[in-house]
Formats: sequence, structure tokens, C-alpha cells
Amino acid sequence: MAYLKHSDWFVVVMCIVFLPSCTNRSSDTPKAASLVGDYYIVSGERDGAPIDPNERDAAITIRDETITVYDKERNKTFAATYTLETNQTPWRITMISTKAPEIGVISKGLIEAEENRIKLVYALPNGPPPTDFKAGEQQQMFMLVKTDAGPQDEATAPAGM
Repeated sequence: MAYLKHSDWFVVVMCIVFLPSCTNRSSDTPKAASLVGDYYIVSGERDGAPIDPNERDAAITIRDETITVYDKERNKTFAATYTLETNQTPWRITMISTKAPEIGVISKGLIEAEENRIKLVYALPNGPPPTDFKAGEQQQMFMLVKTDAGPQDEATAPAGM
């Protein structure tokens, strides 16, 4: 009988180890770590219109649970905690402001990381959550590049970013 118990456990362990490869799914879920870094703005939209070019002077830091924005004088202008839903692509992001005109404002959006670039679109207060990477009314979108990735502008950024 002891043999059957061990063989049952062996089968369970083998299923856990090999099932993800059989279903073409990874047992690892994407982590926020792929977002962590220091970024600058390549381009952006607010309410469907391009952002002021002076806003590109902002520096953005993304850590495991926080996003912080600094102006060109490196004063903190915005901060939020965030959570990710990574079961869909693009990922869903929910941010709760910790420094902004209002603290505690919840913004929902989409985020997509590719190599050293991030696309982020989210609803402004009272705006509808976005469904794609185009800023509509009461939404804003940013294309970000990691600071150590080298300078880029819209003309040199890869298509779709």
C-alpha cells in the first residue's frame, strides 16, 4: 500500500511539472518586475490631442508597487500605487493616487511592456476606462522609454510604440 501512495504523489508532481508545457502555458505569470525602471516620455496624448512638448521633460520611476512622476526640476508632481491584472494582454492597471491634485483617486487603464518601452493609457478622474491605446475624452496615454535605453524621439521610436 505504501508504494501506491508514493506513486500517486509521483503522478501528481509530474502533472504539475509537465502540464504547463503540454498546454503551451507557463506556470510563471508576468511580474511587475518587467516594468520596474526609470523612464522618460517619448510621446503622449490627453483627451485625444498630443501633449505639450514641455511635458516630455518629466521623469517617471516605476517600482514594484508605485509610479512616481517628476517635473524637469525633479519635483514630485504625481505618485500612485498600482496593481496589475496580467491574465490578459494588454495588462490591466489600477492606480490609486498618493500625490496629485486629489489623493485616493482611482484610475483604471492598460499597460504594455516591450523591451525598454512601455505604453500606458488610463482614465482621468470621471473618465471611462480605455479599451485600446488611444486617449479618448478624459483619458491620457504615454509612450515611455527607459532612461538607460538611449535617447529616442517619435521619429526613431519603433512603429506601434
